[in-house]
Amino acid sequence: MFALFTRYNTYMLYRIKWLLGSIYHSLYFPPIIIAAAILAATAVTWRAATQTLAHDKQNALNAHVNSTERSVRDTLNSYEEILEGGVGLFQGSDDVTAADWSNFLTAFNIKENYPSAQTIGFMKVVNAANLDDFTAYMHAQPGYEDYNVHPLAAVPNAQTTYAPLTYAQAVAIQTPINFGLDGYSDPARKEAMFQAQDSGDTALTGRLILRPSGDKKQYVGFSVFVPYYGYTPIPTTTAARRAAINGYVYASFRADLFFGRTTADADTRTSAYRVRVSDTDDAGKDNLYQSSHYAQLIKSAGVITDSRTVNLYGQNWTIDYVFRPTGLLSTVQLHRPSGILVAGIFTAFLIALVVLLLLKARSNELTLQKEQAVELAKDELLSLASHQLRTPATGVKQYLGMIIQGFAGKVPQEQMMLLDKAYSSNDRQLHIINEILHLAKIESGRIVLARQHTDLNSLIEDIITEQQPDIIAAKHQLEVQLPKRALVLNVDGHTLRMAIENIVSNALKYTPRGGEVLVRLYKTHDHVFIRIKDSGVGIAQQDLDKLFKQFSRLPNEMSLSVGGTGIGLYLAKHLVELHGGTITVKSSPGKGSTFTIVLPLDDEL
Repeated sequence: MFALFTRYNTYMLYRIKWLLGSIYHSLYFPPIIIAAAILAATAVTWRAATQTLAHDKQNALNAHVNSTERSVRDTLNSYEEILEGGVGLFQGSDDVTAADWSNFLTAFNIKENYPSAQTIGFMKVVNAANLDDFTAYMHAQPGYEDYNVHPLAAVPNAQTTYAPLTYAQAVAIQTPINFGLDGYSDPARKEAMFQAQDSGDTALTGRLILRPSGDKKQYVGFSVFVPYYGYTPIPTTTAARRAAINGYVYASFRADLFFGRTTADADTRTSAYRVRVSDTDDAGKDNLYQSSHYAQLIKSAGVITDSRTVNLYGQNWTIDYVFRPTGLLSTVQLHRPSGILVAGIFTAFLIALVVLLLLKARSNELTLQKEQAVELAKDELLSLASHQLRTPATGVKQYLGMIIQGFAGKVPQEQMMLLDKAYSSNDRQLHIINEILHLAKIESGRIVLARQHTDLNSLIEDIITEQQPDIIAAKHQLEVQLPKRALVLNVDGHTLRMAIENIVSNALKYTPRGGEVLVRLYKTHDHVFIRIKDSGVGIAQQDLDKLFKQFSRLPNEMSLSVGGTGIGLYLAKHLVELHGGTITVKSSPGKGSTFTIVLPLDDEL
């Protein structure tokens, strides 16, 4: 088993080595190296762009978060200033009336400058023993005839101190005010008020359920308290502050109104982000505020979330953020890494493809040069061989002709028949040699037309005359249609004759015995047409492309009995094209063929 495993590993290593060697020596190696280098550079650039994108996202997120937190802090600080101004009002007078309080708030134009609050007011700290005197004082003021402190302790002397709502004014919304409500009756308010009392600083309540007097609805909110210690400065000890506390100037807020204004950018329909504010110190972490569509957006794919805890006047709020990526950065910035990746991959493959195509083009060029060199050597060899064959074949033809003509004495009839066949075979041999010579000249581009004024009527008549023995032997019906007037063109009569002869000869050869052949010469205003039509075996549609290729013979029912080299039509096509003309063919199996030579009429006389 171990030996088998070793042999397998050896074989695989050999195959891998062979594969790598094949790639190294192939045209694909340089493009692969170039593509790999570009892809490596793309990977580095993509990674850097991804890191930059993450950094930009975080910076943009921090900018939005800081802006939101700053807005909340600045708004509360602005209210702290007016509350401290209220403390100053009470410190400046020992008898501040409801009218004084109203005038104070009017001077600050609170409805315009401080629209986020629900009410701004004052709560007086009153000992239980002094409640009657305090109530009487309030009844003496206009509009406070029904004023009373509530709720009172159910058990007498159970509560020694009260902090009833003394003065208050609604700000943005005309909210009914519950005058006389004891602030200490609500645990959240009481906790914040005691915190302000003990610290001497502003304090913020936790989550409150606001129940405005006469309003059936309940609202989530919070309050801010600033302690008032009478005329004296803030005492330095906690005990002294507790003994000196005289009241609280406060601002009450509905959370939806407050956060709706301070986080206005997060609550528009086109906003890039949404927020949720929660009271962190609340055991249930109940929401204070939630932007519209926050719940839907946070469920969306691809969103970015963040959570920050903000400490405000001793109270912790948690602000949860959810961002759309397009809200943090532009589409161009977001798609930059993927764009770099796609562009890098595309560039790598494009350049690799271009290099591969250039290498293949160069390889093909070198291969073509080698093939051309081989073709040139072949043509030279073919031309040399043809010349060497033509000379003795011409000599044989001359000697046979002399014997047939009786220069060496009378030849018996049986020998004459053999000599005629030898003469015909030699003539065919010379025809083949001449075709090969012309083929070699065409391939090497050495055919130069000897143009002269040629009567095409006479040229065709001569060709038909020479073909008469074959026409008679095959019992074909030949029809020749020529113009009444001589049609003279400036052409090379020898080469054009060779082209026409090849087509006429093929029409006679591939037409069954007793067939019909039509040769027609005519002209239009700019072209001359030579049409050869036969009733022969025809050519299949799929074979038409092979018709004018050299050494190509199409299979049909007469191809075996008809000799040929397969270069006649190839020569005819190129000789006609040298004259600036074309050859077209229409044919169907069993229905004959029609070859049409078209020559330009520019050189007509």
